[in-house]
Amino acid sequence: MKSIITESWLMASALLGLVGFASGSAALVIIGALLFGTGALARMWRRVCLERVVYSRRLVEHCLFVGERTGLTLIIENRKPLPVPWIEVRETMSRGMPVTGVRTHAGGSPGTQLLQRTAALGMHDRLEWPMELRAVRRGYFRVGPTRLRSGDLFGFFDREEETGWPVDGIVVYPHVYLLGDLGFDSARPFGEQRGGARIYEDPSRVVGVRDYQPGDPMNRIDWHATARLGRMQSRLYEPSRAQAMVIALNIPTFDYSWQGSDPVLLERGVSVAASVASWAVESGSAVGLIANGSFPDADRTIHIGAGRRPDQLNRVLEALAMVTAFTTGEMSDALEDSAHPIPAGATIVLVAAVLPAELVETLRRLRGRGHRVHVVKTSSRVWDVDPAPINVTEVAAAVEVLEAEAIAAGVMEAPEGATP
Repeated sequence: MKSIITESWLMASALLGLVGFASGSAALVIIGALLFGTGALARMWRRVCLERVVYSRRLVEHCLFVGERTGLTLIIENRKPLPVPWIEVRETMSRGMPVTGVRTHAGGSPGTQLLQRTAALGMHDRLEWPMELRAVRRGYFRVGPTRLRSGDLFGFFDREEETGWPVDGIVVYPHVYLLGDLGFDSARPFGEQRGGARIYEDPSRVVGVRDYQPGDPMNRIDWHATARLGRMQSRLYEPSRAQAMVIALNIPTFDYSWQGSDPVLLERGVSVAASVASWAVESGSAVGLIANGSFPDADRTIHIGAGRRPDQLNRVLEALAMVTAFTTGEMSDALEDSAHPIPAGATIVLVAAVLPAELVETLRRLRGRGHRVHVVKTSSRVWDVDPAPINVTEVAAAVEVLEAEAIAAGVMEAPEGATP
């Protein structure tokens, strides 16, 4: 509509000049020429207003814990010998990360907010807008894309375009508690750990093949080597004395999917799983993670193999930060996925608000195969099944107090959708 009105105004100024010329009125000719020239100049200014205007963004930290802050600086540069009378920067941000002391507006898509800044740029001018982001809830948050809008001095014509600067991602790790504060024995929270006296074969580490021997299970046969050598070959696995712990997060918070999800229990489960992972790394265990959810823009179950890499805890916490209420399948299937075998002799810690009967049977089978199995219950509801002889530790009451203290202190916000 604005462009139609502007075009009509330009046509009217040209017509006014023609009428003045035809009637011999010098005043009308001058007025029409001035108006038309002003419009033409404004149109030309619109074409060059964003030329050689460079936008960039500087983010101090890309990974935070709940309660931490990071600096964000928006930078705009005019690299041409012409001024920019006005320019508007519109930064799209995730709603879950408030900007300290800056007012934002609701974005055009769900879960987003718009940060707007307006300024004038002189020739070869540069402006920086420093600000601070607060991590008040765990998750994966985006900064960008960014759009610039500018135009002529009179506001007759404007131009808007996306900057092309890449979107920045910020991972906010879950809140982590000390296991002693959750009611665990701080020295041996999961009982006596197998220290390595017994040698296990680690099926995730294949070191070679040998001839098939009667009694070898079918999943040990290497069919590629069998076809190449012309006789049955079985895989050889690397022996392992290392203590491994696999943390399994069962995402559902109700017995049936149509009941939805309890945001408080979901966040509690994620934080408890993160707390167990942090303790396991500090105690020197190889740590892995299984969660029956998916990474953003993916439909595969979250699975991180047990390991001792220097960044292993970061990988686990990053995966937990991205957990949503969406599930990709049953935890019982994820625990027995042949594509991702659990290391022999590993301790399995299941964090769950609900415990289906089929999951109990899976845990019992894993226990029968030599795994130490422990369940951490995050809800205060009475389960319909008895998981005996598997050990269960209920942390609902203890973590509820810790959550209330963290929210009251402003370290974290109540989960979105939670009942106040």
